[in-house]
This record gives sequence, C-alpha cells and structure tokens, in this order.
Amino acid sequence: TNLPREIMQIPDFPIKHNEGSSFVHHSVIREYLWDYAKHFNLYPHIKLNTVVKHVEPDTLPNGQTIWMITYEDLQSKIKTTKTFDAVVLCNGHYTVGHVPHIPGTESFPGGTIHSHQYRVPEVYARKKVCILGASWSGIDIALEVSQYAEKVYLSHDLPESIDLKMLENVEQRPGIQSIQGNIFIFRDGSTAEVDNFIYCTGYKFTYPFMSTKVEIRTDDNHVEPIYKYLIHMDYPNLFIMGLPGLVIPFPMFHLQAQYILGILESRIKLPATEQMREEYEMEKKALLDLGIPLRHITKLKERQWAYYDEIAAAANIPSLPPVIRKIYDHLDQMRELDFTIYKNYQYRIIDDENFVVCYCKPC
Repeated sequence: TNLPREIMQIPDFPIKHNEGSSFVHHSVIREYLWDYAKHFNLYPHIKLNTVVKHVEPDTLPNGQTIWMITYEDLQSKIKTTKTFDAVVLCNGHYTVGHVPHIPGTESFPGGTIHSHQYRVPEVYARKKVCILGASWSGIDIALEVSQYAEKVYLSHDLPESIDLKMLENVEQRPGIQSIQGNIFIFRDGSTAEVDNFIYCTGYKFTYPFMSTKVEIRTDDNHVEPIYKYLIHMDYPNLFIMGLPGLVIPFPMFHLQAQYILGILESRIKLPATEQMREEYEMEKKALLDLGIPLRHITKLKERQWAYYDEIAAAANIPSLPPVIRKIYDHLDQMRELDFTIYKNYQYRIIDDENFVVCYCKPC
C-alpha cells in the first residue's frame, strides 16, 4: 500500500495486522476486507461470480424513479432482472487503463502493458524499459523494475525533474513525441532504445452497463453531472461511490455510505435539481479559475478534509479525527524527502490528536 494502515482502515473496523511497517502487503488488505465482510455478515447480501449487464431507470405513475437491473450468473449463464428503489455504483475506477495515443506505437516490437497488468519486476531483467507517467504507480514501478532492468527511462511532462533517490540506471526524460520501431523519441529531441514499455497513465471512468437514458459524461476523465462527488443530479436515488482521487479511500467510502444512508432515510434533504446544478457549476468554475484542469477537479488532496467534514456533518456522524490528517501530512513530507524509504515507517495513533512514528529497518 502507499498509505499507512493506521489511516486507511475503515473507522468501525481496525486492521488486525499491527507489526512492522505501516505499509502492508496487498494480501493483508484483501484479508482485511474478507474479515470485514464476515464480521458484519455481508456475504449473504453479496452475489459473487455475477456481472451486471444493464441498469435501466423507469418512472412510476407517482413520478418515483425505480431501477431495473439485469445481471448474469457467470457459472450458469442465467440472466435475471430485478427492480430496486435506489442504486449505488461501486465499480471503481482502477480497471480500464487510460492509454494515450502516441504516433508510431504500432511499430514497437517489444512488450507493452498498462500498470494495471504489472505484476513482478523480474521479467524485466537485463531489459531497457520505458515507463510513461510519474504518479504513484509510475514511480513505484520504476523503483522495482530498476533493481532488475539494464536501464529505466521514466518519461513524464512534469515541469521539473522529480527529486528522488533513484538507482543509477533510472533516467528521467520528457514525454514521448513518437515511436519508431524500438526507438523512442522524446519531446526534447532525445532518443532511447527500448525493449519494454509500461503505461502508468491512469485509468478511465467507465459505466458500460448504464442505460443511455442516464447521462453520465466522462469527458476529459471528469464525471458529470454529479453533486457532492456522489449523487446524480437528475436521479437523486443513483449514487456513484468513490469518485474522488488523492484521498484516503476506505474512510471516505465509510463517510459517503453514511451520507447516502441519510438521504435514503430522508434525514438529509437534498436541494432541488436546479439548485444542485447551480452549486456544482459555481464550485467547478471556482476550481477552474484557480487553474485546476477539469480532469483534476476530483483529485481532492488538500480539499478532502473539508469534504469529509461536510458530508459527515450532514449525516450527523463524527468526521475523521485530526490525527488522520496529521499522519497524512507527515507521510507527504516523508515521500518528498525520500520516496525510496517512506514505506519503512511505522505509525502509532496515541489519541485523536497525536501519533508517534518510528523507522523500521528493512530485513
């Protein structure tokens, strides 16, 4: 993980694993989610080996919108359609990789994958590898692959080189202008011979199962028309969980779920559709005026804390305690100091305001 367990756990269920570095292996998180489902007896409410094929709205004579969901059992291949009063989309946005067009990619004879397909670095032993994109995945993969590869080119369009203590065989280059066979031409005119290419260029929001009656725009990888990063403005009983990025995911899901529950139980009164649109457009304009690109509006980072406080207050539940933000900010500083060792720290929460941290020497 790239977040410590102490702040990524769901508020009503702590992660049991509490030894060593706070940055646990993905298998620990998988087991944590299994334990969560068992603890709260969720399995009877989950249909495994099932794919949602279609989600269709219908309007009753009284004006209420209901939802007809068609799903398929992947083992029996039997399709079933059932009707629901509300729908919460939780299909995530880390499944379909965004692959930008680069002239000449079809001429590249080497291996090409998206970071979503990346598994182990050993396959790149003695290879020359180009990694496009320098967000968390790009940097993490560059660090891993560089331990085996002959050369790693970390290509990105950031205004400055990343101040990272990389291994000597990692070289930063600008974005890729074009590809000619196994020669990559970068935007500064420099070239490199490449054996393998890894796209670390993010993901796309996709809702292939949704009826065309429901407008969900994903232009420039920005989802509209969604109020409070959660509620479809035309269908206030349609919710999309987990849209924001650069957040603490599990705690945010917890708060969003409580907010949705408040709406469904009529404890939270939503504004009229037009008012929701006005509020949304005003907020969007303010962010665009600050120079934030449309595609980055849902990347909350420093704005996440106000968002948590807002939806928690509306749901009449406690927001995240201040210590969570303090650990998050400390982690940010440690990443800036040295990206190669920040995952060796162990955090321990003392109370709602305070924490301690120590460095765990790698084995």
